[in-house]
Amino acid sequence: MLSPLPIRILTFMKFVVIALPVLLAAAGLAGCNQTSEKPAVTQDVARTASATKPENAFSKKLDLYTRAYYLLMNGPDSLQPAYNTFHLVRKAKSADDIRFSTSRSLHRGLELFGQGLAIEDENLGDLDEAVRNAWLAGNKLRQDEQELEPYFRNREYGKDHLAKARASYNAIQNDYETMFSHMAKIETLLFQYRKEESVRRMDFFREKGDWLGYYTEESIQNAQDLLALFAESDEPLDSATLYEKGNQLVRRLETSLAAQRKAYEDVKASAGRNTAASLSVHRILTSLVGSYRDLRQHKKTADLASMHKKFNDALVANKRGTRLSG
Repeated sequence: MLSPLPIRILTFMKFVVIALPVLLAAAGLAGCNQTSEKPAVTQDVARTASATKPENAFSKKLDLYTRAYYLLMNGPDSLQPAYNTFHLVRKAKSADDIRFSTSRSLHRGLELFGQGLAIEDENLGDLDEAVRNAWLAGNKLRQDEQELEPYFRNREYGKDHLAKARASYNAIQNDYETMFSHMAKIETLLFQYRKEESVRRMDFFREKGDWLGYYTEESIQNAQDLLALFAESDEPLDSATLYEKGNQLVRRLETSLAAQRKAYEDVKASAGRNTAASLSVHRILTSLVGSYRDLRQHKKTADLASMHKKFNDALVANKRGTRLSG
């Protein structure tokens, strides 16, 4: 019998952290959060179509794919707990009271993937391919597991001594492994494209002189860099070196959050704009910093899971409140 895959709250992230400052430098942003001075506008921003219209098919697809990934891999009803339950079922005997359950997020996650695939954008070809493969694998997993649900619910396994279930176990095991493999690819590409999206949106806000939008986006980007550090590293969770790097990234995040808060107060004083979403992002990411400190102290994966949830909450809050058409 194959053993369960390792439980990893931030599973399969392969984004190479060293690439992040390279992307920033290419956009003229490297080190900009180390000073209180506002970054200068790049010369070619106003000439790019993406800078004048950031809320496009690219960003909509990324949003749907990100939400789907969170549901399937890091949400409370994600694939990993369902996979672990599946392995408990595999070990059960026909005389046992077997509770067979599937991921309650699978259906919704696949729906979001489908919605993203329906949006046309030629710039996300490799991500679309990975999502399409995951969509197909996820639907096969859903179908294979659904065929066993009434079998276990009606306790038919006691009559055939689990013969039907055992005939399906290898197929379901393969479904999970295939799905996890595709999700690993998606995760790598999501981090890559979200980085590009953040740089593009920061250029847009900078060109407009919208510093609340700029520092909100920069804070989200810095939080992503912190998550990527833990996801990419091969070091154990109690590694001192890991937290030395993490502390540096947290200082960057706190600097951008301080700048965001000042920009928020400036905009609030001038009135005429809804700033509630930006304040929500600030509070969520400040809480994420607190979860990082808990992680540094206790070295528990639950704190890492909390960081990831808060990052996703910040993305949702920012998406809900962003006004890019003005």
